[in-house]
Amino acid sequence: MPPAQSLMGVSGHNLPRDQIAVVHKVLDIFECLSVGPHSAAELAERVGVAKPTVYRILRTLRSRDFVTKEVGGGNYRCGSALLALDAAARGSTDLVSLARPLMAKLAAKFGETVNLAIPSNRQILYIEVIEGVHRLRTHIPSGTRDHMHSTALGKAILAAIPEEESRAVLSAVGRVGRTPATIVTVPAMLRELASVRARGFAIDQEENEVGTICVAAAFYGPDERPTGAISLSGPQLRLTGEIVEAMGNALIDACKALGELL
Repeated sequence: MPPAQSLMGVSGHNLPRDQIAVVHKVLDIFECLSVGPHSAAELAERVGVAKPTVYRILRTLRSRDFVTKEVGGGNYRCGSALLALDAAARGSTDLVSLARPLMAKLAAKFGETVNLAIPSNRQILYIEVIEGVHRLRTHIPSGTRDHMHSTALGKAILAAIPEEESRAVLSAVGRVGRTPATIVTVPAMLRELASVRARGFAIDQEENEVGTICVAAAFYGPDERPTGAISLSGPQLRLTGEIVEAMGNALIDACKALGELL
């Protein structure tokens, strides 16, 4: 295949002095990956640069989740951080507008706070929140970031990707103990994620904030990858076992409906 057309002048001969060649290379790689997975050798050929340079770029992008390597293969594709940027850029119109009616139904049914979050740089990013009706309720503003390992939203997303990927994410992040109940070791987290997959929804049992329980389920985009998650959260004194189970099942249904809309 010929080198990507947009790389003309990257060597410096035709590139304007106020532009940076390596940024063009990165953008060309993203353009290649936007049409489908590629190997490092294919990317090197397409963008017209040496393979070692492509490997360094890919390693850098993988460290920030902008690119991910397919499990059991040598191809690379766009990562969750890049997808999160796209979702955030369109969030005020597409994703939020589709999710909000479903979130409103959950809020009306349970009276608790409903959160919509997407993965971003090995964290979760809240992009929409509908607060509960009770005076005592959880409150997390849109735009807030939080840990994946200690939140139900994060656990739902991690459980929706292959175990090798979730292991890599967990191994790369600082798994701080937010509360005495926080699960911090990778083996224990992988066991927790297996339970989430079997149950269909994740539960944060005061793992991110003392006195607060959160229940979440993931939803999928057209590529059958987890695009984000929706959660219901409230004080531990109101969220009994039966209510948590009912919330989990309702979230599964809502996320399935959102995935079909997406």
